[in-house]
Amino acid sequence: MKSQLLKLDAPYQVIYAGGLVGLHIATMVTWTEDESGEMVDTVSYPIIDQGEEFPAGKMVMTDLDDCRCLCPPNGTNLLWVMKIIEYDFQQIDPAGPDYILERMKLLGCKIVLPTEKDKETGEMVEKWDYEATLDVMCISGFGHSKNDIYRVRSNIFEGFYFQSEGTAREIYIDLNYQIGIYKTYINKLIKIRFQTIDGELENVTNILNADQYIEGFEHDYNYDL
Repeated sequence: MKSQLLKLDAPYQVIYAGGLVGLHIATMVTWTEDESGEMVDTVSYPIIDQGEEFPAGKMVMTDLDDCRCLCPPNGTNLLWVMKIIEYDFQQIDPAGPDYILERMKLLGCKIVLPTEKDKETGEMVEKWDYEATLDVMCISGFGHSKNDIYRVRSNIFEGFYFQSEGTAREIYIDLNYQIGIYKTYINKLIKIRFQTIDGELENVTNILNADQYIEGFEHDYNYDL
């Protein structure tokens, strides 16, 4: 097997590679040659700089084709980042939005929020109010017991991506934690109004909305999940 190191020039892209986030500073290309000297079985591996406490130069043993560009040098937008977080959730061992967003912040990535027209001034302003419609699937039980297991996922095109699996109480705790992660990174007074397609797990969504003091959900709900 032969290999060659290809160094990249700054400014670097921030990539998601095998559950790690870092600056794509180089690529290691490996290949074998057949009897005629032609290159076969070519594989490219990213070499990244994770920043802060990690020394630069870690080679990630993930084919470059399976990596994702998380943040180009000129910044990124909310939808693109949520696509990556959704992709991460589908992996066998997800890194989690907390790690991804924390590493992005350390590497200087800025997320541009969507804009909307202000109802009073007519000016285009950053959007702070979002919806999260959860697709709920009961994967163990019949939806009548506290011990039933659900899987919930939201739609990235509404703004923020959420995913969780467990009992109603476990999902509430998990989604509440994910809300905190997003709000900490964005550092804006965003609100995310939860709902479900068919009203299932309505108590969970009501509590999540009440926790954020969203209009219509300020009063007490049954927290006995």
